[in-house]
Amino acid sequence: MPSANVGIAGPFPLTRFNTLFPGQFGVAGTANETGLRTDSNGAVFYVDPNFPGVSDLRDGTDPTSPLATVAAALAKCQPYRNDVIYVMANNSWQYGDPTDGRATAISEEVTITVPGVRLVGVCPPGSMGVYWTPASDGGTCITVSAIDVLIEGFCFTEGAYNGCNGIASEWDGATLFGENLTVRHCHFDDTVDTAIALEYSWYCDIHDNVFQQCDAYGVYVDTAGSGVAYCHIHDNQFRDCGTGAISLLGGSDDNWVYRNAIYNTSAQAGAAATNEGIDTTGGANNMVMGNFLSCLLPVPANGDIDDLCSGAATDAWVANLCLDGTQVATPT
Repeated sequence: MPSANVGIAGPFPLTRFNTLFPGQFGVAGTANETGLRTDSNGAVFYVDPNFPGVSDLRDGTDPTSPLATVAAALAKCQPYRNDVIYVMANNSWQYGDPTDGRATAISEEVTITVPGVRLVGVCPPGSMGVYWTPASDGGTCITVSAIDVLIEGFCFTEGAYNGCNGIASEWDGATLFGENLTVRHCHFDDTVDTAIALEYSWYCDIHDNVFQQCDAYGVYVDTAGSGVAYCHIHDNQFRDCGTGAISLLGGSDDNWVYRNAIYNTSAQAGAAATNEGIDTTGGANNMVMGNFLSCLLPVPANGDIDDLCSGAATDAWVANLCLDGTQVATPT
């Protein structure tokens, strides 16, 4: 699966500095102010709600004295210090054995406002990622209003709640922008409504993720908000996203969409699947190339690329692969 820690940038060197601070008396882990470093200033914070005696009162830099919540770790991050938050694995999947002692998932709705932070799920090889649920019905797990943020290695699911959204990257309406976001090696399951929502978030890189039957959208730009530009959406897997796999609406220009695999049961069977594939009609000058689509070349009829996808007149749709051949024209 894509979330098996492939490409995760770990901290180097893996050296702990001797502590120079006495810490808080009686509270383990507070005397490790320096911690592991990713550069001359950066720190690594550990989050593990399943660790015995876990507490947000610690400084979080000692892996044997981790923090309980991602929110607490984010509060300790500083802009462009090259901080990393490592979130330890849990087995909160439906077939996980609670006797393993790792049954508590991350159940939070956090907002990232510190630029330059890396949020990494440290998951076992072959897993779908560190399980993350919202804290309320329909909640958004991660909102990004900071530039240069990386998120990887998580499986987003509703858990004990009713529906959820995965990641929303957006301008806060004042001074905080969610640009330059990277999302990779994540899984969004069939309880997720919208997996990744972008608003006024440029230069994003979304790759090597799985969008498994998301109820509404895989990657989505709302027509009511501000569009995105210069984003790269590539090498992802989309299966039966209810409303649309990739819907770049709301004035989305100059984006690159390539090498994605999109399976739509309705289109594959010759039934209506209107714009449930790739839809870039709200923008201009997008490059859409080399994607794999479970539909036919223009018939015209239900189940063809003109039904599954739509593009803007100024887009360049290049060599997208349908069930029966290569489509080289912009779908209408």
